[in-house]
Formats: sequence, C-alpha cells, structure tokens
Amino acid sequence: ATRYNVSFAQLDTCNSYEIREAGYAYRDFFVVHSLDNKQLREGERLHLKFYVLTSKDAHILLSVAKQPRSNDRVYEIVIGAGENTFSTIRTTMGARRVSTNQDHNLLSVYEPTPIEIVQTQNGDLLVYIPGFKEEPLLKFTDPDPLTINYLSFSSFGLNRARWFYDCSFDGFDKELTPGTTQPSTEQKLLAYLNSRAENASLPAHLGSLLFHFQTRSLAYEPFNALFHTRMHLLMHWQDERMSWLPADYGNLESLQHRQLEIWMPHMTVLNGALQSMGNVLRGDYELRVYANGNISLYMSNLPVHTWCVDTARNWPNEQVTCEIQLALISQPGEGSLNLVYDRQRNPIAPNEHVNTPSGWTFLDISVVQVTNGSQSRYTPRDTLQTMAGDAVIEFTLQRNSRFYMTVFYLPLIACQVFLILSFVLRSTRRSALILVSLLISAWALMYMTRHASPHYVPQLMSSYKVIMAATTYCYILHICIVWLELYPPKIKVCGILLAIINSNVLRFALGLRLSDSSDFCDVQEKPWSHLAKMLNNLSCIVVTIIIAIQNVSSGF
Repeated sequence: ATRYNVSFAQLDTCNSYEIREAGYAYRDFFVVHSLDNKQLREGERLHLKFYVLTSKDAHILLSVAKQPRSNDRVYEIVIGAGENTFSTIRTTMGARRVSTNQDHNLLSVYEPTPIEIVQTQNGDLLVYIPGFKEEPLLKFTDPDPLTINYLSFSSFGLNRARWFYDCSFDGFDKELTPGTTQPSTEQKLLAYLNSRAENASLPAHLGSLLFHFQTRSLAYEPFNALFHTRMHLLMHWQDERMSWLPADYGNLESLQHRQLEIWMPHMTVLNGALQSMGNVLRGDYELRVYANGNISLYMSNLPVHTWCVDTARNWPNEQVTCEIQLALISQPGEGSLNLVYDRQRNPIAPNEHVNTPSGWTFLDISVVQVTNGSQSRYTPRDTLQTMAGDAVIEFTLQRNSRFYMTVFYLPLIACQVFLILSFVLRSTRRSALILVSLLISAWALMYMTRHASPHYVPQLMSSYKVIMAATTYCYILHICIVWLELYPPKIKVCGILLAIINSNVLRFALGLRLSDSSDFCDVQEKPWSHLAKMLNNLSCIVVTIIIAIQNVSSGF
C-alpha cells in the first residue's frame, strides 16, 4: 500500500495533465464546474480533489479570470515548495504569502499525493492532504472571497509534474473542463495581429523610432563614477501590418496584451553600467498596438546606470555632465535604425518632481542627436560604439559647494591668519597659535578624505598641505628662536655673520630698525638674539608669500 492509500490502478479512472516544459508558468486553464460538483457539502462554495506525481513544487492556481495578470488577486497553492520542505497559500502569483506549513516530504515521484481544496461560504480556503492528517494542511480566511472560475497547474524550474483530475473512483468526476471557450473579440484581434507580424520581423520602410522620457530621480556617485537614473520611457513607431478596422473587432481602438508576438526594438545603453548593460527593454513594460498601425512601448520607472567620470578635477566646485547614450541594435540582415527624440514633448523641467541628491543640484537636461558618429556599430575589437542616428541624453549637475566652503575654507583662512599673527607674538601665545593651526589643518585633512574624490588631489587639499608644512616649519622656528634668545651658543660669531646682521639694506628689507652705534654695540654683545629677530622677520615674509601664491593658484 502507498503512503496515502492511492493506487495507480485507481488513477486509471482519472484524466491526466502533464507538465513537461521547464519554468514557472501557467499555460493551460481549466473551467471549474462548481454547480455540477456532487461533493459540495452544506456551507461550501467549492470542493476540488486531484492527485499529483512530482518531487517538489506542485503549484495550483485558482483565479476569477483566465490568464490573470501578475498583480491580480488569485489563490496560489504551492505544495512541497523549497525543495519539498514547506507549503503555502499566496494571494498573487509568486508573492504575498498568507498561510504556511513546514511539513517536509509531502510529494513523491513514486507515490501519488492527494490534494483536496475546499472554499466555504464564509471565505475560508482549506487545503487537505487526505491520509496525512485530518486537520487542514493550510488555512486562509479571505474577508472578500474570490469566485473561482478557472484552475491551472504548474511547477518550478526544471521540475516535471503529472496531475490527475476528474477521478471517478472518488466521486470527483465532473470538476474540471479544459478551457476551450469561444475566443473573445480581444483574442481574435490578438491572433490576427500575431499572424500579420510575420514572425516578429522588422516592419518594412521603418527607418526611425521616436522616443520620449520623463526623469523621476537622479543620483551621482563620484567615488565610483556612477550615475543612477530612473525614468518613464515611451517609444512609438509605425507598422502598417498592424492596422485594422475597429468595426470588425467590437470597436476596439487599441490592444495591449502580453502575448503579442510582434517586432520590438532592441535598445541598449552604450555607456551602461551594472544592470544597464545589454538590452534595457526587459522586465515589465506595456506594449500597445493602435488601429492605425501605431505601436507604443512604455516602461515605468526604468532604472538606468551609466559611467560618469569627473574630468575637471576641481572638487568641491564640480560641474559634471553625465550622459546616457541610447542606441538601437539591428539584427543581422536588418538596416540601421535612428532613435529620434520627440521634440513635441519637452522633458520634465529641472528640479520639478525630480528627486535629486542633496549634495548636488540638477542644472539642465538636453537631448543630442548623434550626426557625426561612426558608420559601423562595432569597433575592430567587437565593442559597441556610437554611430549616426543614436541619441544622447545629457544631465548637467553641480555640487552644492557652499557647504564645503563653510566647513573647509573658513578653517583654512583661520590657519593662515594664526600663522601670520604668530610671528608678532612671543613665548607661549606664539606656540599656542601654531599648535592650534596644526590641529585644525590635520583635522581638516582627515575630514576631507571622507568627502573629496580619492582619484586625484584637489586644490583645497593641496592648500591644507602647504599650511600644514608651513605650520610645522613655524613651530620648529619657534623652538630655534627660543633657543637662540634664552640659551645662545657659547661659540664666537664669525665676522661675516656680524656683517650680515649689521647690514642696513637687509634690516630695511626685513622691516627692522636701521643699525646705529648703540645697536652695533648690542649686536656685538648679543648677536644670537638679533639673528633670531632676523630669522623671524624673514620667515614671516616667506610664509606670507607662499600663502599668497597658493591662494592665487588655487583660485581662492
């Protein structure tokens, strides 16, 4: 006997449905006959029972409409998910779990597993495994219960499964009917358009596509040279094969259906990075065909990541122009296609409904048509390149430099003033000013490494380097002056040094009083003290000149 007391001889009385194709998809739908179901008990709206042979991931979809969309409300029951380790009920396809059970190994490819589903009038959805336990394996109470009209089976990945339904041995022989209902007007139009698409071939005489966009958010990472954008993108083109008379199809003026098999452009971002490499028209999009043959392709919140390198190297006053290079890639045998911006629809105005990062200001946006590009899409090394007919979206951003002016330039000015003042002070007050300048410059350099680009040395950082070097020199000079004044050397001063100290020309240049007879005698007695004064004044002039040159060269 099998684990669930179901033999293969009993399954010979059932209809079967086998899943051979890989992937997670609900391809075939069955109509649920709730009115003809003889197993309905009092208080029940739906009572189904079937059997499955599979190793894992037995998916059952209960829906109101045939071919529901990804965000429609449904009941999706998965038995043996996660490598046959848990089961769950979800209210949309692939998401929103509302009930979970952690029992393992419920499914097997050698023994059929019975699955019984009950929906009550009170909105309870119960899932049983008869022979496993009497209480429900899964239970979900829906305050707004769905009216189930269709059922579909699926699996996941490369897994295969075989389902058995309408079994006469257990009395559930009139549950389901393959969904062979009369095609609707929309389905007839879909079949007509797919037949006219000629295997999704390029429309004749199509030379260009119009596009329009609206930017929703911008973000720039200067450290990684990455520019992130989110936009609404709309493309439209003309295909005469896709036209029809609305009167022939219930006055339908347009059709949007995910099973449309018509030609679509292959658009790529030539300077794309991360997930924006390759075809960007993937994922969720809306493809709509109009009765006059016009086709539109709309993508909402399309993320685009591109490389954007700051070549000016003038932190923190950068003004960067980041590009999104859009191109249409033609298939072999097809002619080149131009991507033309729809000038009748202006892009969204700067700073209007655009989420820009706080450290940058969005200045301008423009679209440039490439006219002098290469005539070949690929370089001799088989890499993509721009060619005539491509379109480039340019975003101009500027860093909000006022913050950095306040944080870094004011301390720099303070350090320069403190250094110059230190030459007219003596003793501990002088050393205090020098040490304060040293600490401020060291703190600013460390803090600057968190904000400045590490790819080059900004002018502001060079200014702090000069200040730090000058501060170090001034402190060493202060030690030497104190030593010369308080602890002068015992050696005799040579005549050349005395002549230099008594030189009126040098004393005038250094801002000292001209030497007279009394000063001459004082120099003879205390030459080292006068030498310290001359070194102090000379160093003041040199440091002031260095600071002025650095300020001019850095544009400060």
